[in-house]
Amino acid sequence: MKLRLGVTAAASAALSLALLLSAPPFGALSAQPAGAACRYADGEPGEITRGHARDAVVCLVNSRRATRGRGRLDAKSSLRKAAGRHSRQMKRSRCFSHECPGEKDLAGRIFDTGYLPCGCSWGVGENIAWGERELGTPRETVKSWMQSSGHRRNILDGDFQHIGVGVVWGAPPDPGATAATYTTDFGYKR
Repeated sequence: MKLRLGVTAAASAALSLALLLSAPPFGALSAQPAGAACRYADGEPGEITRGHARDAVVCLVNSRRATRGRGRLDAKSSLRKAAGRHSRQMKRSRCFSHECPGEKDLAGRIFDTGYLPCGCSWGVGENIAWGERELGTPRETVKSWMQSSGHRRNILDGDFQHIGVGVVWGAPPDPGATAATYTTDFGYKR
């Protein structure tokens, strides 16, 4: 079975945009993860609905934030739309990246949903992953992100206020696989 991760973050004050890309390490999984009470967290690809998977990721991320004294992220439909479009694009184009061929960058995708622009300071970040079978559950995905410094930084960033999760069944290298492809977009506006 396979699991792949990716992370990016972008921040802006007024009109300037800074983009940070990293290739974080992947470590061993912890024995008892946070978020044990999140419904559908252990649902494998195709055994639960994509909506259940999205809700479980939001619950698990907020659980991880709570254990570290961070505020709860509110789900935003605009960020969910950007994340969902990106997950579909990764699967369709067989591309596992934060910007696939013919696609705008993270900030451009989020601008297109109406979350941005604003006459304010703002920041966005993104975590991506895909995993087969039990590695494609919401719990395993969030556990893996938490073991990677770049992904963990996005999840625990105290500036972020909002979250949107996109999930598709299948994987970029094999769209027909029993797998899940996740995009989680984070944002704040002040």
